[in-house]
Amino acid sequence: MNDDTLTKLVARGLVDTVITDFNQYANKLLELKKDRKLPYMSKQEVISELGISDGTLDTWCKQGLQRYKPRYKTSLIYYLIDDVCKFIVLDN
Repeated sequence: MNDDTLTKLVARGLVDTVITDFNQYANKLLELKKDRKLPYMSKQEVISELGISDGTLDTWCKQGLQRYKPRYKTSLIYYLIDDVCKFIVLDN
């Protein structure tokens, strides 16, 4: 096998991986955005829609999932749907 053939095989493998990851991301994004008017979800919505525990979501936040809190005094926490999809589908 020459270097040119090996390069083509590696490139094809990378492209296939990128396409697969993108399709997973797009499908999850469509699923989570269905019937929503706003681009974010509450903490409870993320937990219930993804079927995860509160501890799992806290672990994800420690690993880099961005959380948002309104400026006014509240205990509510929100997550952008795009951020959640990127986190669960794409390796950082």
